[in-house]
Amino acid sequence: MLIGIKVLAGSVILSGHLIQSLPVILLTISGVWALTYARQYRKYGWLFIAGGATDAIASGTIFLTPISLISFALSLFAVSAGYTMLSTGKVKFQLLP
Repeated sequence: MLIGIKVLAGSVILSGHLIQSLPVILLTISGVWALTYARQYRKYGWLFIAGGATDAIASGTIFLTPISLISFALSLFAVSAGYTMLSTGKVKFQLLP
């Protein structure tokens, strides 16, 4: 799972300016806090995280570099297989039903 995240995170470049990225940081932290501690405001947590990601891309805080389709597919497979192994303890590969 960590290898898949590392491959996907390798295509993200941060600008490094703290003042420009402060709203993104605050929105993301408040969204994670709402998801973790404020159970009745769970919908707002996802809204804050989506707003932070949208603001980061729109303001130029985060630059996304191109990634090949095969690298994206392999990293997505690694993340999903790792999560399945973490939650159930085994990975079931079934190509055909």
